[in-house]
Amino acid sequence: MAPVMTRRPYLALAFGFLFLAICAQGALAYGTEKKLTADYAEDLLISAGDYKAFIVHLAPGDTMKLTVRVGLGEEIDVYTMSKKDYDDYKAGAQLVSYYSQFSKESLKYFEYSTLFEPVQEGDYVIVIDNLPKTTTGAPGATDVSCTVKVDLEFQEPFPWLLVIGVLAVIIVLCVVIFFVLWMQKKKADIEAQEAQRKRAEAAKIRPIFINPQGPAAPGAPPGAPAGPALAAPPPSSSCKSCPHVYDPTSANCIACEYR
Repeated sequence: MAPVMTRRPYLALAFGFLFLAICAQGALAYGTEKKLTADYAEDLLISAGDYKAFIVHLAPGDTMKLTVRVGLGEEIDVYTMSKKDYDDYKAGAQLVSYYSQFSKESLKYFEYSTLFEPVQEGDYVIVIDNLPKTTTGAPGATDVSCTVKVDLEFQEPFPWLLVIGVLAVIIVLCVVIFFVLWMQKKKADIEAQEAQRKRAEAAKIRPIFINPQGPAAPGAPPGAPAGPALAAPPPSSSCKSCPHVYDPTSANCIACEYR
């Protein structure tokens, strides 16, 4: 009998730890919260004296629509409120603010009459309440099964990164095009200067006749009159590129080798 007697305190201690674990699990399950970032639809079982909360981050331009339908059990309460008011709700405040147009007590079916559109950005909370929270609300005495459907629509943010990227590409293309045009103009200027330099060099080596008249005829005695004077041919298209002014009596024009 002695061994049996010594085991009893250990058995009692084990049952005590088991009871505490079960109670702890129940406490953790109370007031379940869920963050939503997309459309949501699910069948829920809400115990008596419990609630479910759905937290959604919304900004101006975003919309939210809620539909709740009770299956088995008594009526429930549905509240839509800000995160600050929800913190008061969790803390057990007697008076809690909520959006009356998007809330209803003692219901079997509830649907937003219009889309919920926030005025300012922040977290907003939908509370499915099976608690005797208020004197006008549901009693919260029995377990309730219900279907919850939340439709969310988020406004697409302005694509700043895309716009900045496109502008950067346009700026780079403009710089490249400007640089290419500048290089082409600079090359053309260099070629024009080089051509002008070559024409100036060519003009320096052209023969210049001091006496524009031709030599005496072969076999003529000394002192015989010279032959007829050399005459320059009429100007041609090549004269346009010659740096000298056309002159029929000019030795340069008479002896021009570029004609």
